[in-house]
Amino acid sequence: MRRIIIDADTGIDDSIAILYALTSENLHVEGITTCFGNSGAGQSAENSIRLIKLSACGYDVPVVMGAECSLEGEYQSAPKHIHGENGIGNVELPESEQKPLDMAAEDFIIKKADELDGELILVTTGRLTNLAKALMKEPKLPCKIKKVVSMGGCLDTHGNVTPYAEANIYGDPRAADMVLRAGFNMILVGLDVTTKTFITAKELSDLDAYCAEKNRPMADYMQKALKHYFGFHSLTEGMTGCCFVHDPLAVLIAEDASLGEYKMLSLGAEYKSEDFRGMLLRDGRYQSTITHHEVAVCTRVDPARAIRRLFGAFQGK
Repeated sequence: MRRIIIDADTGIDDSIAILYALTSENLHVEGITTCFGNSGAGQSAENSIRLIKLSACGYDVPVVMGAECSLEGEYQSAPKHIHGENGIGNVELPESEQKPLDMAAEDFIIKKADELDGELILVTTGRLTNLAKALMKEPKLPCKIKKVVSMGGCLDTHGNVTPYAEANIYGDPRAADMVLRAGFNMILVGLDVTTKTFITAKELSDLDAYCAEKNRPMADYMQKALKHYFGFHSLTEGMTGCCFVHDPLAVLIAEDASLGEYKMLSLGAEYKSEDFRGMLLRDGRYQSTITHHEVAVCTRVDPARAIRRLFGAFQGK
């Protein structure tokens, strides 16, 4: 059993990642921390709380609201046509009586890292602001967390904000640079692999046909939310009846790293130059100026296997 915190800006793809984690028999979600990105941290917390109720996972999952802006005090939210007005495709989920914990997200991450004594896996599907703030409070954090798996970045493909940058890194590049250089045991799951992995209308049809009855509310939600997400991909990517798998892929790899192939690289993130903001920095020279611990960058996945695992969690009796 892998014990994880999900740090999310809970949009459509984050929501599917969260529901998968709450359904998987191999994962125990110790908590969800939220940040700005697809919407504000407050909306992301509300979305996360409602998703926990929808999942009927059978155990308590604390939700903690985190950063509402970058380390530099900047706030940028995704355009509403991507994730809808409420961040989850304008789907209205039932309200929950659960409330966010009254503590800072970075303090919750540090507390859980201490409690779990080297067993905590942190999966980030948004900006790295909360983790950077935790690192500033507890410099020994890389030695206390078993693994960090982050959806973010692009190496050998174009970005989705600028030609050089992916949205999660671009949204707080200074935080990303800090985390990438900190020495975490870290896997980076970026656009190089997420844009080669697709959810299609066939997966949704099969989900509807083979969904376990207890998971029907989640399947119905995914049908509605992904219809909105398919529309965005059709508008911007010219894709019909499908979408990329960004955030769920990070959770899948946190659960089973054998889904991917990796390249070890010393990385940073550009935050000083506005022209190249959010670009991943790498230096492959014999005498590199980037001398810190390497990050495992996912360079290839088995898309069919990943999608089978993702939707298989919701099927059965």
